[in-house]
Formats: sequence, structure tokens, C-alpha cells
Amino acid sequence: IKADLVEASRRLEAEVRPIQTQALGRSKATLKLRLTPDRAAEEQVITLVPSGTLLEIVRRERRPRPATPLLFNESDNSPSTPPASLSPEQKYDDWYLVRTQSLPVAPAGWIYGGSVNLEVPPEIVYFVSTGRRITGWHKLGSAQDTFGRSGDHYLVLEHRVVGGLDELDFDRVKILAYDPLTRNYLTPFQEDLSGRFPVTVSMMGNRGDFALTAADRAGSPRAYRYQIDLDASGILRVARLAPLSNRSPRR
Repeated sequence: IKADLVEASRRLEAEVRPIQTQALGRSKATLKLRLTPDRAAEEQVITLVPSGTLLEIVRRERRPRPATPLLFNESDNSPSTPPASLSPEQKYDDWYLVRTQSLPVAPAGWIYGGSVNLEVPPEIVYFVSTGRRITGWHKLGSAQDTFGRSGDHYLVLEHRVVGGLDELDFDRVKILAYDPLTRNYLTPFQEDLSGRFPVTVSMMGNRGDFALTAADRAGSPRAYRYQIDLDASGILRVARLAPLSNRSPRR
């Protein structure tokens, strides 16, 4: 690995160090770790990431896929424009900005998202909302039943599979709380909020909060914050601390 690429990767890791991990993924094949989310810039390739590498995802970007070469007229070898009916639509690629704990020489970079499987915790993977997929999650704490068995609470980010805006990282935020009495998961909180990574969680003991930026009804970005409380029995409660929108006073 070239020394300048190593230093650039370390600077990138320092920039994203304060950002909490939004999801975990695992590479499906040997992938190129890049300094920028651009598959055409080969000079930006830092190193190769082996198949099966665990990746800490901190950000996602959506970039246009490089255009296909022009068609050529076989008679004179000159470029020709394909008919409108055959013109391909612009396609996009998802890219993840990741931390690579197993590659300390190149601790951060961009990975092609289409070759990364999200490692959703198995205890919550079956509680995804209908028509949505889980795109991110944060562990909030745990609850223990009378037999000493425990389960974790999670803040979960979801995105619609069909009809959602591809530019967004999530369009629903919910909490899956482990119920020590039934040993099952409940949903004490759920709101349809459309936003981008990162979502920040801060927990100190049985109390904390989470914060995110999402679009209000006018489409403008707005900060939201929610308080989290875990009582002695392990029951989780959520209270909104930031308004959903700045509404003008009624006349």
C-alpha cells in the first residue's frame, strides 16, 4: 500500500471517529477499499478487503454509475447514439463509508454497497416492518427475566423496499424492546421520519437519548431528540424532546 494512501485513510478515519457505527456489514467478495465513492477513480484504491471482512458502516452515499461506452456503427467505426427507446436509464450505486477494525493499516474508506451484506442482529431481523428492510440499528440496553435470561433493546432504522426515496437512509424509526415477561419483542415507539445517517445514541445507565436529522413536512432538515428511560423491571419508555416541526401560530 502506498504511504500517501495509508495517510489519507488514517485522516479519513480521524474525521469519522466521532460518528457512531450505524450498521455492521460483511463483504460478500474481495472488494476495493477506496478514498472516494467512485469506481472509476482507480488511483483512489487503497487496498483490497478480503471476502467476509466485518465492516463498521458510518455513512452512505448514492452516486451515478459510470456511463456505458457509446455504441459504434459497424460500417465506419464511428460513434453513434442509440435510439431513445434503447437508451439505458441512469443507474446509481450505493457506497458505504466504513471503518475496518481488522485492517489497521487502512482503517477507513469507501466500499461498494452492493457487495456488502448487512449483519442485522438475529434476534430482531424477523421483526422488520412489512414492506421495509432494516438499514441501521443501535443497541440501547438490556432487560433480564426472573430466570436470568436477558435480551437487548434496539433502536432500529428502516427503509421502504418499494416506493421509498433512494437518497434517504431511513424513513421509519422504531424501538424494539425486549419484554422479560413474555421473552419477546415489543414496539413501544415508532415514527415515520425520513432522514440520513448518522443517528446518535447516548445512554448512561438506564437513561439516555437519541438524536437524528430528518425532513419536516416542508422537506427542510430538522433536528429531533428523544429521551429514553428504562425502569427497574426493564420496561422501556420514550418521550419526544424536540418538536416534529416549527408550526406557525394559528390565526
